[in-house]
Amino acid sequence: MAVIGTGINRCYPRENRRLQDEIAERGMVLSQFLPDAPPTRHSFPMRNAVMSGYAAATVVVEAGEHSGARIQARFALKHGRPVVFPRELLANQWARDYAQRPGVYVVAGMADLMDIVDDILAESAAAAT
Repeated sequence: MAVIGTGINRCYPRENRRLQDEIAERGMVLSQFLPDAPPTRHSFPMRNAVMSGYAAATVVVEAGEHSGARIQARFALKHGRPVVFPRELLANQWARDYAQRPGVYVVAGMADLMDIVDDILAESAAAAT
């Protein structure tokens, strides 16, 4: 599954055309924009809002102060979705601030990450029934 920041008839960057076609063939490509809409400065943060609302959780691997990943984490929290990031991300002030909020999990490694993701998915499945 892929959420894109352009219209469905576009591919950005162009060299990802084959990948986008493969995802569409095997899964789903989702866009909130008109079919031929080009990429814009604002379309990618808008795409992040769709991704955070659609996903069960957001896992941020690395993100600077003004990154799209940070925007994604902010939207996820607004949508009531869990946010997970590695302890190393606490080097950023924004991550330390987020870590104090409910629904934010800081993990120490891959095993910790997998445990948290399993718990989130179990809670999501239980809520759906």
